[in-house]
Amino acid sequence: MKQQFSSTLSALLCAGLTILSGTAYSQNNSNVSVAAAPNQMNPIIVTATRTPTKASDVLADNVYIGPEEIQQAGQTTLVELLQKQKGVTISSYGGGGSNSSVFLRGTTNNQTLVLIDGVRVDDSFSGGANWSVIPLNVIDHIEIIFGPQSSLYGADAIGGVIQIFTKRGEGPPKLNASVGYGTYGTSISEASINGSTTGDQKISYSLAASQTLSMGFNTIASNNKDGITPGNRTGYVQDSATGRVSQEWQKGQEFGLQFLQSRLNNQLPALNGQDGLQQVQNQISQLGTYSLYSKNQVTDAWKSLLQASAQTSNALTHSPTSGDYSAYDSTLNQRQNIYTWQNDISLGKDLLQVLAERRTQTVSSSQLNYNSTEFPFPLLGFNQSRNTNSGALAYQLKRESNIANFSIRNDSITGYGPQTTGSAAYGYFFTKEWRANINYGTGFRAPTFNDLYYPGYGNPAVQAEKSKNTEAGLHFEKSTLEGHIVVFSNSISNLIQVSKANCPAGTNPYTGCASNVSSANITGLTLSGASQINSLNLKGSFTQQNPVNQGSDTTLIKQAKQYGNIAAEYIYAKVTAGVGATFSGRRNDYLGDASGMGGYTIFNLYANYDVAKDLSLFARWNNVFNKDYQLSYGYNTPGSNAFVGLRYAMK
Repeated sequence: MKQQFSSTLSALLCAGLTILSGTAYSQNNSNVSVAAAPNQMNPIIVTATRTPTKASDVLADNVYIGPEEIQQAGQTTLVELLQKQKGVTISSYGGGGSNSSVFLRGTTNNQTLVLIDGVRVDDSFSGGANWSVIPLNVIDHIEIIFGPQSSLYGADAIGGVIQIFTKRGEGPPKLNASVGYGTYGTSISEASINGSTTGDQKISYSLAASQTLSMGFNTIASNNKDGITPGNRTGYVQDSATGRVSQEWQKGQEFGLQFLQSRLNNQLPALNGQDGLQQVQNQISQLGTYSLYSKNQVTDAWKSLLQASAQTSNALTHSPTSGDYSAYDSTLNQRQNIYTWQNDISLGKDLLQVLAERRTQTVSSSQLNYNSTEFPFPLLGFNQSRNTNSGALAYQLKRESNIANFSIRNDSITGYGPQTTGSAAYGYFFTKEWRANINYGTGFRAPTFNDLYYPGYGNPAVQAEKSKNTEAGLHFEKSTLEGHIVVFSNSISNLIQVSKANCPAGTNPYTGCASNVSSANITGLTLSGASQINSLNLKGSFTQQNPVNQGSDTTLIKQAKQYGNIAAEYIYAKVTAGVGATFSGRRNDYLGDASGMGGYTIFNLYANYDVAKDLSLFARWNNVFNKDYQLSYGYNTPGSNAFVGLRYAMK
């Protein structure tokens, strides 16, 4: 695949050599990156309550991934970075550009809501986020909140919410850039500029761009049961840019806009839908998020946020000429507009939150209809839209050693009526270091356009998936030591799966239709901790869970019963070096025991050397011992791979 630099990226790269490096520390009450070991700082988390909240006051189990850990990722993808966090497992069909999924505490990819700067990026047609098109290099930090969050965010937040925050500017102008090269012909180039003006009408600005090119590897394993045989390596190119600008035109009054744009061109081995012959296809995916917002301090006790957002997603799959059939393209275009008005009203030490929201979704496609009984499969045009009107109330209470949060939300969705969800959480500080919490919440996942309407598969009678989650935790936190024990139980009813019973007229009798045919129960325990001993930083996590499909009395597919991470980092003079291990137990894929995937442990190394004040060398070595393992049955994962680079960051 030919590398092409965008004009924006090239211009930024001319001014420097790398993105911000650092060994600064920042603490999170439930997950501290090794590069951000515990200290007196207490990060602010927004996602858990939709308002800035000290991590020590967040009652839901959570993870904070800071800029330092993202900076050390090297050639690691966003999905692989999430794999290194507590409570998270993943699946993938190959390398960085391949289709991937993220699972929070045993739930599916469709049951996790993903936000970028407050904008939903879910796939309206088939559900879940398209992780491969979300770039890692332009991200500032990430927040993960576990458990149903539908009472704050609406549909799809059954397993939790992952919110991605892009870079923003503050202080004098800073230019950062980096270049690196590694195994599989992987090169990454990135650059950013950010800062803010001074004075009464401060303007804050940030612009970042990146490009990743990889020649890839053979992603097809010898045990592939999709009828695809091992072949040549397949690669990808990803270009992305993000930016924001805002002005505080008066104290407490801010207006701004922000955007993210990413394009991924990925090669993948597949079977031609017209004659079934194997070929290499191209998937071109584009993701865009855009928002205008106004933050206003209306009175001393009333803050208002008005935001208008849009998310666009376009996908084109090009199938070249195969056998007796000519080339063809399948397209899928999606758009959603979201209008939000959030009001935070202080009542003494308490906070009342009133939210109104409207979301519009549209989908149009032209693709092979695999649900047709005809062969070769015909191209089918598909168009659908729906609206969601929402209202929510939340209350945050704090009394000495007691903290409590309550919330309720109603989502009225075109086609199948209203969904009401709620949550209640309580926390108690025994001492400054010791605290406990207990939470209860409900959530739901809305049927997708594919579930409801797609010809030959959709079923308008299918209902939303619903969940009930209980969580309790005990936490110890000091400046250099922390530990957490969290137990959880998540019951999910109305699981949407394929069934051949009670399907509407026109359903393909061989494939069946979307139906509510099962339920799931996921119980488990997570242990996590972090420690700082002089220049040595340690962290680790372990999750034991039992994710059961109650309809078949089997373990949910692609879900492990045990998984976790352990890592250590040492800082000496100008050198920072770290080692980490990620492990997982056995998992079954779509054929149950017949597609079982063994457990694995992979080890990673990284290092950083400060050459000069603003210049550093960095390196990363993933899968050090070349572990052969699978995250989807019949598909290879990256072997031992290394990456080295040069970074320039204005201090």
